[in-house]
Amino acid sequence: MTQYTPMMTHYLQLKEKYRDALVFYRLGDFYEMFFEDAKIASHELDLVLTGRNAGAEERVPMCGVPYHAVTGYIQRLINKGYKVAIVEQLEDPSQATGLVKRDVVRVVTPGTIMEELLDEKSSVFLASLVDYGYGYALAICETTTGETKLASIKHDVPTLIQTLISNDIKEVVVNSNFNSKAIKSLDNSYFFTVSVCDESSIKDEYKYLCEEIENVHLLEAIGKLINYLEITQKRSMSHLRKFKETNEEDFLKMDYATITNLELVQPSRTANKSITLWSFLDKTRSALGSRTLKKWVSKPLRNEKLLNQRLDFIDYLNTNFLKREQLKESLSELYDLERIVARVAYGSANPKDCIRLKKSLEVAPNIYSILKDSKIYPEYDNLDLCESIYDLLSRSLNEDVPVYVNDGGVFKDGYNTELDHYREIQRNGQNWLATLEQKEKEKTGIKTLKIGYNRVMGYYIEISKGALSQIKEEWGYQRKQTLTTGERFITDELKEQENILLHAQEKAIKLENELFVDLIAKIKTKLASMQQLAIALGIADANYALAVISSNHGYVRPQFSNEGIMDVKNGRHPILDSFKDMKYVANDIYMDNNITTLIITGPNMGGKSTYMRQCLLIAIMAQIGCYVPAKSAILPIFDQIFTRIGSTDDILSGQSTFMVEMLEANNALQNATKDSLIVFDEIGRGTSTYDGMALAQAMLEYIDAAIGAKTLFSTHYHELTALENNMERVRNKNVEVHEEDQQITFLYKVKDGKADRSYGVHVASLAKIPESVIERSKELLKGFEQSKKHRNDQSQIIVMEKIPSHIKEIEDIIKKVDPNNITPIEALQLIALMKNKTEGKKE
Repeated sequence: MTQYTPMMTHYLQLKEKYRDALVFYRLGDFYEMFFEDAKIASHELDLVLTGRNAGAEERVPMCGVPYHAVTGYIQRLINKGYKVAIVEQLEDPSQATGLVKRDVVRVVTPGTIMEELLDEKSSVFLASLVDYGYGYALAICETTTGETKLASIKHDVPTLIQTLISNDIKEVVVNSNFNSKAIKSLDNSYFFTVSVCDESSIKDEYKYLCEEIENVHLLEAIGKLINYLEITQKRSMSHLRKFKETNEEDFLKMDYATITNLELVQPSRTANKSITLWSFLDKTRSALGSRTLKKWVSKPLRNEKLLNQRLDFIDYLNTNFLKREQLKESLSELYDLERIVARVAYGSANPKDCIRLKKSLEVAPNIYSILKDSKIYPEYDNLDLCESIYDLLSRSLNEDVPVYVNDGGVFKDGYNTELDHYREIQRNGQNWLATLEQKEKEKTGIKTLKIGYNRVMGYYIEISKGALSQIKEEWGYQRKQTLTTGERFITDELKEQENILLHAQEKAIKLENELFVDLIAKIKTKLASMQQLAIALGIADANYALAVISSNHGYVRPQFSNEGIMDVKNGRHPILDSFKDMKYVANDIYMDNNITTLIITGPNMGGKSTYMRQCLLIAIMAQIGCYVPAKSAILPIFDQIFTRIGSTDDILSGQSTFMVEMLEANNALQNATKDSLIVFDEIGRGTSTYDGMALAQAMLEYIDAAIGAKTLFSTHYHELTALENNMERVRNKNVEVHEEDQQITFLYKVKDGKADRSYGVHVASLAKIPESVIERSKELLKGFEQSKKHRNDQSQIIVMEKIPSHIKEIEDIIKKVDPNNITPIEALQLIALMKNKTEGKKE
């Protein structure tokens, strides 16, 4: 058996406990990695791999990073899905006897990332997941703010993925025996880090967090989450907010394709710093408000009352311009109250944080009064503004405090009499030193003599090289240090005064540390109140941003229809319309329960995709609670949005364009309802013409007959436009083109009717395809078009018979059945009910 040195043995003991993490082991000014961890870190971080003698026959692989630059290295590893266990020295090496005491102080994971690694406007959520056979229970938290959520969803992996994405989850904690197929979907396909924790009991100190929760599966998820946080964070989780069960049905559901393709909160994989809807709408004045707005964009609402609440506040701000400007001014002075409060709870707050907390509490009443005066958010009418904490901080802290308490000068004079006494000694000592310096200059006649101080030498008398010959023995100067420019001396009198000053300074710093711990303890008594206040301030700021964007761009308040009407006049794409050098062409859209499908044809580059994205973004903005870019807008409140836009192969999951297209289409066909919005952009491109056309038509027919969802369907299969003649709820739209002297101009105007040509050859010409290829294409196209005249292609369209209504009703009944929770008698009753449906009998 290999015998390692005591240090290496200790490292291996820690590594055994944290096998799934890279261990950063603190040695002096470096964090070192050994063995396989060193090889991984060397490869991932481009570090030089060296070796270390550790008692083994061969040198142990090793690499390291400087302690002062460790944050950047950890971030790179976390971004690649690794976890990092940080081992710190727990005692001063110079004071240690034997092996320096070290231990893991924190495990950084993708879901518990250190705040200093995060952009202030970003959030990172961690979720624990419980599979109880016929559903999933989720407990979610954001460690840097303490925000918590709960969700119960059906036992369906696509729904699980959709929930995780919409909640911005970066890491999922599961049992060691969790379903392997689901884990593979999470870990490989959608870039979540999956971690394991089997402990789910809830300690007494955390039971208050879930006192309102009765569901045993949610309680198990909460327990798993808290235990995982304790294991990785090594500190109290007292900043977590109380868990409350939320209904996912209160929010608009959007699948992964929709969130990604529309670039709602982050650019798509192929984009490079492109504008997202969130970044476009983000006129907030604080990081707190920006994160609140991001949540709104990620999870639009379905609750009309809450939507109108946000819209009413936008209206209130834009009709009370002075109030809006006052709100802007106060929000601009607001610090990140949410994260400051979390740092206080974590025990990592510093004096600067406390000053920022004080300044935030100082402006909070101004912001709150505008929120309260609007009478739009009655749930925040009786907020605790934490005046007692503001008064405490005002009385205790100096304005210009250091970051670290050990630097001194944190507390005001007069706050503590003992501290005042030590400071008086130091002030008198400084006066004494100035007097001594002047006295020594007069005694020695050396005008360049000076008294200085550093942490290594203490206090000293410094004499330049040219004056050294003037020193007399009776002065009692004791040589301490030789410099190139002179020498430094001490005297018994100076040494005695140094002891007095340093003792007072040491006592003052120790007392300031004690006072700061006491101050933090007092602030902690108002944690819950400050967290609630932060939520309200974030709402005010997010609403302010929507008010500004609505006002600046001439947006209109959307009206919501319960009759399924979607009637947008002069709608515009919000982002493209904002570009000053672009003259955007506005377009209408009208759909209702009698017109549910629009088949959109027209030339490539003619604006079909932009038109559909415009319609999608207007619908989403309305359900965020924002005014929309249009002359007028009446919209239904959609329950789900499904899209298939774009044609990029999913290389990372090994799926072709066509396979991805079919999977995304299937998700819509399986889960959409009559209250959903489906947008398919040229379905069927990745296969043969007739295969693609057949699939496209079959999907259109199924959506019309079995689902009834509002559908925008762009296509290059012009034959599909004949469906308008056979399907009552289908209408044709085309993108207008002006053609003159064999030159075309895209007008980007959507009008009724079908397009007769695609103008693909013209687009190829715009792309600078060689002229010989263009001319040959025209010849071939002319031949194809002449051949087509001999066929009546439209007569080949075979329209599926409408699915009888009772089949749809039976399908809906079956979808609601939970096979794990149905008794034999209930099953018999269900069969009888479905039999009656087929025979046309009433229930």
